[in-house]
Amino acid sequence: MTTLFVGNLPFDAKDEDISGLFAPYDCTSAAMQYYDDSKRSKGFALVTVNDGPGAISNLHDTEFQGRKMIVREDRGPGRKKERPPRRSGGGGGGGAPQDGGAAAPPAPCDTIYVSNLPWSVDSEELGTRFPGHSKCEVVTGWDGRSRGYGLVTYGSADAAQKAIDEMNGTDVGGRNIVVRFDNRGS
Repeated sequence: MTTLFVGNLPFDAKDEDISGLFAPYDCTSAAMQYYDDSKRSKGFALVTVNDGPGAISNLHDTEFQGRKMIVREDRGPGRKKERPPRRSGGGGGGGAPQDGGAAAPPAPCDTIYVSNLPWSVDSEELGTRFPGHSKCEVVTGWDGRSRGYGLVTYGSADAAQKAIDEMNGTDVGGRNIVVRFDNRGS
């Protein structure tokens, strides 16, 4: 007896259809696999046959209900490989430390980072909410639309700290903004 993995099956394939396809190879069972929580098909079946090599050589890469099947010997439940830790400098990681610890807060500087801004807030409106600044900019993408955050520069780190204390967590356009020192410093 050989258990086969039969992949790339249509999601509406039935056990009986698969059993019939593998009947010439003395099929003893055919079971489509489903997700436990949603009962949706995973798109593959486990099929037990007496003539595994014959089924693989004759049915692999053949079409079944409009899809080209993958037929191979089942390898059992896959174990996830341990991955080496990621190196810094990759994309999208957000700068979290590689040792798994919490990120250190940014060092005090004269520039603050304001995030969770509504898309409608522009540099002028941000500037009115942070009086006393020397420079204020809502960051936009290549398409000119807001990225949802801005940078506000003050004359000193003390003035920036005061703005953080007063504005962090306040409501702007129905959103609680996050205000902290900028990671890049100034």
